[in-house]
Amino acid sequence: MKDLKIRIDYLHVILFFIFILLILLRSPCSFYLGRPESGLSVFYDYALTNSLFNSLFYVYSEAKYFELWTNLSAILVSIVPFQSFLVTVYLAFIIKLILLFYIFFSNSSLLSTTFHKFLFASFAFYSTAITPEIWLTTLHSKNFFGILTFIMLFQNFDKFNKTKFIFYRIGLVLNGLSSIYSSIFSVVYFFKYINERGRTNFYNFVYSFVPLILNFTIFLYFSLKNFVENDRFVFELDKIFNLIYSVSLRPIFGGNLSNFLYKNINFLEYKLIFLFSCIFLILISFYYLIKKNDNLLNIIIISFILNISFILLGSQYSDFVGGRYAVISSIIFLTFFIRLIQIEKKPILNKFFLIIISISLLIGLVEFRYFNPWMTLLKC
Repeated sequence: MKDLKIRIDYLHVILFFIFILLILLRSPCSFYLGRPESGLSVFYDYALTNSLFNSLFYVYSEAKYFELWTNLSAILVSIVPFQSFLVTVYLAFIIKLILLFYIFFSNSSLLSTTFHKFLFASFAFYSTAITPEIWLTTLHSKNFFGILTFIMLFQNFDKFNKTKFIFYRIGLVLNGLSSIYSSIFSVVYFFKYINERGRTNFYNFVYSFVPLILNFTIFLYFSLKNFVENDRFVFELDKIFNLIYSVSLRPIFGGNLSNFLYKNINFLEYKLIFLFSCIFLILISFYYLIKKNDNLLNIIIISFILNISFILLGSQYSDFVGGRYAVISSIIFLTFFIRLIQIEKKPILNKFFLIIISISLLIGLVEFRYFNPWMTLLKC
């Protein structure tokens, strides 16, 4: 038994370094040329003209939420003597290393085997859910902080000591301060506490709630201060169709094939038929998932509903919720299939879910490197 555990640990180490290699291969030139971030200029300009303390707690008024990791990046970019673009790349690389380390070396109730860890790491790093736009940028690292907070929901605390609890809860706070996507998971931590009770779940919720209440306060402050109208909370029917495409079709079939179908089939011409068909399919799927009566599956369901609601309301376009907005929701969508292959007892359904996973990973492995609209970000 001990020998088996040692072999599994070695396999996790090997997979950890294989995924690091994949990260390097996806965008090798970025690690010695850097990558410009136009969206970071506001943070960078502020860091150049203000104190370190003020720069650390800077809030971009247009975003209306706190971004700790982006602020740190801007501060470092403003003081280093070498190519500043390298700072943004390597800081973005760090969070990916942390996420990878947590996936392979944490004791997870969901990722209970090496195969499951491999699948989730694949979803997070080269599946069809990941878009090149967010690759190796500190500004978009909030997606990976969000993925990390999501997978932390499934931590098994049986062998946790005091030190591990400290790191875990500090991680919850730092993740939430670095990513608005992370902070909203506090709602799911509250659900876990209500569902399971216990001191551990209560304190986890309290720590996760700190960034959420801070971001909510910031949002209210800037919203009341500006008194401006914007389209972030306005959407058209097109936005619903785009949401369905972005978080269900694209994570499986990739951007090229699903986008071809989306653009060449006039869904809007038959929008009522299409909408009712989607609602019917969603209700059947929801009934199937609820009927499983599985605690881990329920956490995934709550996380998915929370995230799609957030991007539906919060994306800055009235008819678009794709790209970086849909990354976390897409990965949560794919995570459904990990849990389903664990608990589904019907062989035909189990094979069907494995086929869906295989399609997503195969297309994602090829599409990101060779067929995407952001190829210039990956080539030297």
